[in-house]
Amino acid sequence: MEYLISLLLGFLIAFIGILPPGMLNMMVAKLSVNENKKAGLLFGYGAGLIVVLQCFLGLYFAKFLDSHPVVSENLKKFAVLIFIVLTFVFIYNGLKPKKEKAEVTIENKKNRFLYGMILSSFNMFAIPYYVFASLTLSSKYIFKFSTSSNLFFVAGAGLGTLLVFHIYVSIFKKIENKVGFLIKNINFIIAAITGIVAISSIYKMVSS
Repeated sequence: MEYLISLLLGFLIAFIGILPPGMLNMMVAKLSVNENKKAGLLFGYGAGLIVVLQCFLGLYFAKFLDSHPVVSENLKKFAVLIFIVLTFVFIYNGLKPKKEKAEVTIENKKNRFLYGMILSSFNMFAIPYYVFASLTLSSKYIFKFSTSSNLFFVAGAGLGTLLVFHIYVSIFKKIENKVGFLIKNINFIIAAITGIVAISSIYKMVSS
C-alpha cells in the first residue's frame, strides 16, 4: 500500500506541476500540430526522461534536508527571499512590452527526442518543485523517504508527465484559443503563485 501511495503521489505532483501551459507542453503541442503527433510525443519522451531525473535529484536533496533540520530552516528563509524576488521579476516581465520571438527550428527532425531532453534540462524550477513537494508530503506523514518509496514516486512522476504530454497532443487544437490567454498572462499567474508562497511562508515563520 505504501508503494502504491508513493506512485500516486508522484503521479499527482508531476501532473499538477506540468499541466499549466509552459515551455515543454506547448512545444509538444506545437510539434504535433506543425509536424505530426509522433514528433510531438518523441519530444515529450525526451523531456519526460529529464523530468524523471530531476524528480530523483529533488527527492535526494529533500531527503538530505529532512535529516538536517538546521540546514532546512536556513534554506526556508533563503527560499522566502527568492520567492519575493521572483514575484517582482515575473510582474516586471508581464508589464514590459512584448517582443516577437524568433522561431526556433531544427533541420534534422529525427532529433526531437534529444531536443526534448535539452529543453527540459533548462527548466530550473523542476528540482526545487520536487524538493518542496516531497518535504511538504513528508511533514504531513503522507510520504516517507526510502529507496523503494522514492523509486515509486519517481515512476509516478514520469507517468504523470507523459500523460500531460499525451493530453496536449490529443486536444490542443480544441483548447488553443483558451491556452493563448494563459500564455499571454503566464508571468502574472506565476507572480501570483510565488507571491502567495512567499506570504504564506513568512506567516508560518512569524507565527511559529
